[in-house]
Amino acid sequence: MKTIVHYILMLIIFSFLFENNPHNKETEHKENKADGLKGYLEYRRLSRVDSTGSIPINALLNAKKHIKNMPSYKSKDAGLWEWEWLGPGNIGGRIRSILCDPDDPNTIWIGSVAGGIWKTTDGGNHWNNINDFLPSLAISSMVYNSQNKNIMYAGTGESYTSLGLPGAGIFKSTDGGIHWLQLPSTDNGDFKYVNRLCAHPDSGDVIYAVTNANTLYKTTNGGASWDSIGGFDSRPLDVKLDPSNVNEIYVGCSNALYISYDYGATWELQSTGTSGKLPSDPGRCEIGICQSSPNKIYVSIDRNKGELWRSTNNGSTWSLINTGKEYLGDQGDYNNAIWVAPDNSDRLIVGGIDVYHSRNGGSWLRKISNWNNYHNGGIANSAHADQHCIVPVSNYDSDDNPVIFVGNDGGIQKNTNVWGLNAPYRWVNLANGTLGITQFYGGSATSTGSVIIGGAQDNDKLRYRATGSWSGPSNWYQATTGDGGYCAINYNNPSIMYGEYVYLSVQKSTDNGDSYSDAYSGITDVDSNATALFIAPLVMDPNNPDILVAGGSKIWRTVNGASSWFEIRDTIGSYNNSDGDKIFYRCSAIDIAKDYSWLIWVGYQNGHIARTYNGGDTWERVDNNSAELPNRFVTDIAINPNNHDEVWVTFGGYDYNRVWFTDDAGDTWQNRSGTAPNNLPAIQVNTIRVHPSNGNYIYVGTDMGVFASQDKGLTWSVTSHYPDNEGPVNTEVHELFWQGNEFLVAATFGRGMFRTATPLLNVYVDRDASSGGNGSQSNPFNNIYDAENNRGPGSNMIIETGNYQVTSPLLLHKQGMIKAHNGEVTIKK
Repeated sequence: MKTIVHYILMLIIFSFLFENNPHNKETEHKENKADGLKGYLEYRRLSRVDSTGSIPINALLNAKKHIKNMPSYKSKDAGLWEWEWLGPGNIGGRIRSILCDPDDPNTIWIGSVAGGIWKTTDGGNHWNNINDFLPSLAISSMVYNSQNKNIMYAGTGESYTSLGLPGAGIFKSTDGGIHWLQLPSTDNGDFKYVNRLCAHPDSGDVIYAVTNANTLYKTTNGGASWDSIGGFDSRPLDVKLDPSNVNEIYVGCSNALYISYDYGATWELQSTGTSGKLPSDPGRCEIGICQSSPNKIYVSIDRNKGELWRSTNNGSTWSLINTGKEYLGDQGDYNNAIWVAPDNSDRLIVGGIDVYHSRNGGSWLRKISNWNNYHNGGIANSAHADQHCIVPVSNYDSDDNPVIFVGNDGGIQKNTNVWGLNAPYRWVNLANGTLGITQFYGGSATSTGSVIIGGAQDNDKLRYRATGSWSGPSNWYQATTGDGGYCAINYNNPSIMYGEYVYLSVQKSTDNGDSYSDAYSGITDVDSNATALFIAPLVMDPNNPDILVAGGSKIWRTVNGASSWFEIRDTIGSYNNSDGDKIFYRCSAIDIAKDYSWLIWVGYQNGHIARTYNGGDTWERVDNNSAELPNRFVTDIAINPNNHDEVWVTFGGYDYNRVWFTDDAGDTWQNRSGTAPNNLPAIQVNTIRVHPSNGNYIYVGTDMGVFASQDKGLTWSVTSHYPDNEGPVNTEVHELFWQGNEFLVAATFGRGMFRTATPLLNVYVDRDASSGGNGSQSNPFNNIYDAENNRGPGSNMIIETGNYQVTSPLLLHKQGMIKAHNGEVTIKK
């Protein structure tokens, strides 16, 4: 009795300290998270649907096939060379799959929903990316062949919400995960979203998969073919087998639970609402199997913000054992996970926004994580928010080794004593320097690259420094949590930075990004889905860093560094959404001319494009000058920095005509998506940039990486440097932005940020110069070899007069001219 009393007293003390820690107080950013999720899904749908209001079922697969037929040229990459990964390696990103090696507790695989497959062999201290150029990096589920762990399967596509990241079927490895190949039997629309895989515990070639076809598929030949053994009225999201009775199959759906007792021949609906059954319309159902008590089953359902139900007779009857804890919040269709200890069926863990454990069969749930302690200016002291999977270490034991891993929107964390009194304080972040799976919406850099900032999915505003504290790819600084958006850095005073939370909530930092405060005084569109997009455009004037322009249903401008904002354009109209709510047409893209602050271009979700030459006093609509211009979501606008009459506009949707160009300020328009076979695939184009010193060089970021053109979009090509694009990876690139005039930075939605040096327009050579030059006019190379090796396609080589000796063969084969300067030049052996 004394032991029990002591345990209860200690538990009360630990719980009080944990819940009342001032660092645990949830911020305003997370309180409206369910609305944020809804807003994100609407934003994603608006930006990607085609003219029919849908996304073609095989869009990514068709784009991949198109790319395979595009010409490949080494010298037509508009100067894109090798990409450098910038990180972050310590922040993480969304993970829905964790797979532990059954024989080695230090070997762990993870599937990132936008960053591909990763592996660690030292317990998470270091991670290695397996393949950045799989047809899809949206990994949702992974399993071993139960009889041969060298055979592995990875399902792609994420559809736990109504609109997720599309995949490309199921991939298989037969060499322990070194190489992966797409199963041809899954190269079709029925496997666009593979929500969960389940391996048969006794038959290695038997794998189950639930997919977007509202179907449970089964293969008995290692994926060569698949048979449908169950069709459901709502999306199946979870599938489990009873390892002690493999004829029993459990399928959790987005709004139902089914059980088959005869290998899938027949199915019984459990969520009927009748006495002894689960409630009807339960929302998403996640299943917890009890290996130590085969007749016992748990299910976590998205009802009343999280309910836990249990059956002790294989689903014949069910009992509600916990409600009111609200562990799922308002987004149980997005974050809902459950796991039962294999050696004690009364010990279980549920995950929603945070993580909870129970030691008494679920009657009492104790919160053991608080998302607000994940980074926020320090190391990660808790699990991140939004739990998606819970997995034990392979040598788990409830008493001697109670270690579990959780996958969530911040990557993967480990708890080293999950049942203990001190469980809330036993979290270890395994995204500790080399796990590069962060999902960025936007970014900005200083001209020198000393500082780069980005707004990320559920990780808000992040900062990279080249040197000093919190520096390097493995050590990004996280100021706040929540969803970040577009960013800007004051190029005259880099200690001043701007970012945003969702729905145009502009924020400003005056301390180098260490902290941010609200900076949207005067903007009436803030915090409303009806008046601002989930990720709303925010642009700094390239002529004056105190001037910024932002867009909601109205267009807003500040001339005093966001101390106050004023309206420069009224709303352009509204419509009623499917719920009958009035929604204003919202701005989706903005650009400002480099040589003229008063020239501003804006684009909207419905394809409306307008410009002003007087800072917003008057506006002229320019999209209706061409009947061919798409009435689609404007994803980006880019004004040529050297000729403001030349403007590029990109549109959303998986169609061919996504890139458009005007050379007369919008009076006429030309489709610059290319002509077959040198045209872009029918792919979502998210962002476009013009080279700062060469207006012929154009770059686009798509849902399958970066593509480049050297002739203003007339032709596009893939370079032989990369198998499928211009790099850096086969994932969504949400924004391209310049670091000065030399480096192009790609903010990806799943692999962090990458940077590549673009070539100087002119590379200089002077035989009398000192060694170690960089090819600039002030610091030229002193030999022809260095100049040729370092100049990019299209760069001119300017050689100072004189005789130049070469001692080995020299091939001058790149595009661009070779010119003598100040007299004749002789090159001889």
